[in-house]
Amino acid sequence: MKSKLFLIVFSAIIYWVLVNYVPFGTYIVLPINLFVTFLHELGHAVFALITGGNVHEVFIQSNGAGYAVTSGGFVPLILMGGYIGSALFGNLLLFIGICKPKTSMVALYVIIAILVFTAIWWYSSIFTTILLLLFSGLAFLLSKKSKKLVADLLVVIGTVSLLYIIMDYNSGPSSDLAKFTEIVPILPQAIWAIVWLILVVWMTYLTLKKAFRKS
Repeated sequence: MKSKLFLIVFSAIIYWVLVNYVPFGTYIVLPINLFVTFLHELGHAVFALITGGNVHEVFIQSNGAGYAVTSGGFVPLILMGGYIGSALFGNLLLFIGICKPKTSMVALYVIIAILVFTAIWWYSSIFTTILLLLFSGLAFLLSKKSKKLVADLLVVIGTVSLLYIIMDYNSGPSSDLAKFTEIVPILPQAIWAIVWLILVVWMTYLTLKKAFRKS
């Protein structure tokens, strides 16, 4: 268990240093940021589907931006689904990597299936499709390795994904927050940003607490 804790702390520190202190470090972590963007847009898509809406396309840009085109469904939850949903996915990966190493291989295959499905069914651009197929190919190659390596990979991806989400709270979901504030104007946008951040931090705290207690 000490090794998992070390891996979480080490991954977080390396990511933080690369983003903030290493020249061109953001280019090094770009694949991770693009994956988190995918999780963000997937969150919109999933919340659209579970609230009775439709998903038409999922788009990811090379600079890390993206969007999901949906219709119908419960719009406030769909808007929250990007930021909160990506945090849910990140926490799930982290929990599986720590507590369910035997399930990590299955989780990786599920990720591959989601990547391929999104790339083909929710097609939006050649870049998005190639990127997601590339991610799925790399994940498939990693699935041929040991379960321990895959579990550690899920811990790393979950950790840096959550750190990216927390660091990006004030800018990443700004467009979603603006639309959400228009629909639910009981609080200013800046306060809603803090509320969403608190939800993500609280969720991550509960995941780590439960994971290490169970382990």
